[in-house]
Amino acid sequence: MLIVVSDTVFRADESNIVNTLFDEGLQRFHLRKPQAAVSEVQSLLEAINPIHCSKIALHQHHSLAARFGCKTFHFPENMRKQTSEEKYRQLRKEGYTLSTSIHTLEENDLNIFDYAFYGPVFNSISKKGYMGITHSTFSVQNSKLIAIGGIDEHNCVKAFDMGFTGVAVLGAIWQSTEPVKQFKKLQSKCSSIVPL
Repeated sequence: MLIVVSDTVFRADESNIVNTLFDEGLQRFHLRKPQAAVSEVQSLLEAINPIHCSKIALHQHHSLAARFGCKTFHFPENMRKQTSEEKYRQLRKEGYTLSTSIHTLEENDLNIFDYAFYGPVFNSISKKGYMGITHSTFSVQNSKLIAIGGIDEHNCVKAFDMGFTGVAVLGAIWQSTEPVKQFKKLQSKCSSIVPL
């Protein structure tokens, strides 16, 4: 699985890029704007083609999901720990996909989640000085783990070799002058390993 995570800040051409990424075959887009007001996230969702909204994971403002048809809720680590098991079960009954983030492999309370981001696997592209936590012989055994942190077209294959089920990219896309072209490079590399 190849996932694109939004930049934390808004950009003027963001909806056009996201629509094009979906048109090029993106299957999951994580909308993560930690400082954004609900109205700002709503405006971005309104600019995305409705046929793609079911492929969007919301990190904040989960209340927008029903209106736009978003089918995945992401629970960052702090939100995950504040949310009851009962709430998760209810969301699963309603047909939502659930994801979260972990930073140590000892965090194994993932049964209710469909997948979890783990990282930074490599040195971060978007957060300078945020160093990768893996090493040359690192491997994972959990089929729910998605590699995040420093993923680009040069190392995405290595993440799959480590045992990750998929990769999530942020800096490689949003710090590129040609985000769509960059996505297609990643898509090509990833599809040679595992069906997207």
